[in-house]
Amino acid sequence: MKKEDLRKLLSLESSIDITNVEIKKEGGKNNKYVYVKSNKKKARCLKCGNFSNKLHDYLKPVKIVYLKNSGENTYLIASKRRFKCKVCKKTFTEDLGLNGGKCNISYKTKQMILKECLDRNETLEDIARDCNVSTDTVRRIFLEAMKNYPEYVDTLPEVISFDETSTYTCAGTYSFILNDPIHRITLDILSSRKKDFLISYFSKVKNRKSVKVVICDLYQPYYEVVKICFPNAIFVADPFHYTRYVLEGLDNVRIRLQKEYEENKKSYEYRMLKNRVNSKLILKAFDYTKGELKKKKEQEERYKQGKARKKPFDKFNDYWYGVMKIKRNDAFIEVFRIDRLQEILNIDDDLSKAYNLKEEFLRITTYVKYKDAKSELKKWIKACEESEIPEMIEASKTIRNWLKEIVYSFKDERYSNGFTEANNNTITKIVDIAYGYKNFQFFRLRTLAVLHKSYSGGSRKNIENGKNKIWCFFEKIDKKGEQKRKKFSNH
Repeated sequence: MKKEDLRKLLSLESSIDITNVEIKKEGGKNNKYVYVKSNKKKARCLKCGNFSNKLHDYLKPVKIVYLKNSGENTYLIASKRRFKCKVCKKTFTEDLGLNGGKCNISYKTKQMILKECLDRNETLEDIARDCNVSTDTVRRIFLEAMKNYPEYVDTLPEVISFDETSTYTCAGTYSFILNDPIHRITLDILSSRKKDFLISYFSKVKNRKSVKVVICDLYQPYYEVVKICFPNAIFVADPFHYTRYVLEGLDNVRIRLQKEYEENKKSYEYRMLKNRVNSKLILKAFDYTKGELKKKKEQEERYKQGKARKKPFDKFNDYWYGVMKIKRNDAFIEVFRIDRLQEILNIDDDLSKAYNLKEEFLRITTYVKYKDAKSELKKWIKACEESEIPEMIEASKTIRNWLKEIVYSFKDERYSNGFTEANNNTITKIVDIAYGYKNFQFFRLRTLAVLHKSYSGGSRKNIENGKNKIWCFFEKIDKKGEQKRKKFSNH
């Protein structure tokens, strides 16, 4: 390969000449050594900024770790010169734009490390192997890029949500996730979900009184934190969590009936109630949920515009009147899902009543407006009490105790922890792929960098309310990140 072609392949600037290339076998692997030098006759003084062509002497060649080329570890052997400035009379070393003054890792290698650190599927060991450096080097470069990241959020938007997720760091089992669900931004990750810790953290926020809505699950310490730290905010119960209590009530009815038929495990009733597919079938919403209605509307619009060839999913015709395979008399047969559901519900009246109560609750959460939500939920609670089903009565007690907070969730469809739960899934994958993090601070910075796809945390310290101001916040991040990339490439 010609030296000019190799220079382009290595993405070296035109001011760099390749003098020699050697391939040495070290440790059972081929390592490529590329000898480079500058072809400029003068250099800029680092003290006064003037150019000088007065050569002082030559330095010993420097070995620089570079990006892999054709799967081989590549090193640049850079020969640098020292010049003497004619203006300030200072001696300085020319800058080839390959690496920092006292660092033997190239800028492009650092860029690759920082780029791969934003990928949740990459561990430190994977990044170190790809970039031909140690894991300690990867950690050091990442922490250097995140050194200006704020330790806490100084101001909060009008609507916030929070939840906990298991991370198993040295700081504890659970981590506390703070989000802006309206603009879908993860604000911070805290090491503890304890009440005193959260009160201490939120006491540093300057605009606590401007927070109007807080969305979270039905956890009593969170409720107390909201009342203490955010006096002007309403506590909104997350729809996912309070709906789960109703679904658990129905599933507990199934488990109770299953235990009643446990003496004869070969009986038809026991096998029907024990079957995992059947248990999921009765928990499935018969009618459309809010999320399914939204998805169906988007599919219909895409289909009308000709952007999608497949017709929108019809829950009744495609799912409930779709076939499923079951084993009967040592043979697999196909039945409609709706017929299978009816077979399960015919086993016991309690199961059928509990299923109807579940469907009525889902109907309320999907179609009822805010002004009618309280009266409809009270009717549902009364129906649960009249059913005399212990599991559904227990579920209705939870709904009654948090009725005010549940009704608030009907004010706006965006008042949910859907974004938070999606983030929790991402965080869990980050932890699982890395087999856990001992250092919580490093875990926090790595996770926030992955979620934000950015290292620019300085602009996050002051997050203001309003859609236009939030978009300005993103523009600052993009510009800052662009300037940082230009700085790397010009050195």
